[in-house]
Amino acid sequence: MNTTTASAGFALRRKPGAFINETWSLYRRAITKLARRPVILYFSLVQPMVWLLLFGQIFERIARAPGFAEAFGGQSYLAFFAPAVILQTILFGAGQSGLGLISDLDSGFLSKLLTTPINRLAILLGKILGDMTRMLMQAVIILLATFLAGLRFGDGGLQMTITYAYGLPGILAALGIALLFGLMLAGLNVTVALTTRSNEATFLISNFLTLPLLFTSSAQLPLEFLPGWLQAIAKVNPLTYTIDALRLLLYGPSSIPAGSNAGSVIGSALLILLALASIMLLAGARSFRRVTK
Repeated sequence: MNTTTASAGFALRRKPGAFINETWSLYRRAITKLARRPVILYFSLVQPMVWLLLFGQIFERIARAPGFAEAFGGQSYLAFFAPAVILQTILFGAGQSGLGLISDLDSGFLSKLLTTPINRLAILLGKILGDMTRMLMQAVIILLATFLAGLRFGDGGLQMTITYAYGLPGILAALGIALLFGLMLAGLNVTVALTTRSNEATFLISNFLTLPLLFTSSAQLPLEFLPGWLQAIAKVNPLTYTIDALRLLLYGPSSIPAGSNAGSVIGSALLILLALASIMLLAGARSFRRVTK
């Protein structure tokens, strides 16, 4: 690259909106890349459906057992489990942020980008936003499938056994919290990936760090059904706060533990996720700067 070209490039970077344009271009690349791999997209959307419908049917009788209905907020197990499936999907899907960067490093694409005056943060942000879009698509499909699975034909015609208490505003708020959770995990996976620079190590370490979040929370069962020692862990698990907030926004106050304050549930989830997402994204950005020096 000659001096004239470099100067013109840096001048372009200083123009208002250049960072947004660069991020948008790399975001479009991430979406286009995803669309050109329909098999991956298909299975990333089908797998959550298997979890939802299979586990929803297996454990349905538990939620209907005498004395248990109140613990599940009066909802079917399918409705109770749906927010957990959204977060499970994000847990596994966030790993693509780190693995995608390793792929770009190995293919030489990242090296080519680094020879241009593009903002380094735009490279990272474009990738993460592309993965967040995929997570959003999965979450919307899970909510739609849950609603459709709750439709029943009775003597009075079509009946809705699963409804969203606050309508579209509640759904959008729940999706926002889920994406904030995904942002935190994406930052974690980017940090791990850029530290190890290995697909295998990233996959193993990320699963080692994130799977315990799932199984030591209220994702599968209400807290009161868990052993005492597991309840103590679940009460400090950020996934528990996140899933409580999702259930509240989707199904109303009856879906959260008795005695819980609705405002406190939402506020706690937002505070914890904002703090953790900031820390993880900062760590990811620092790792990316170190790699791209």
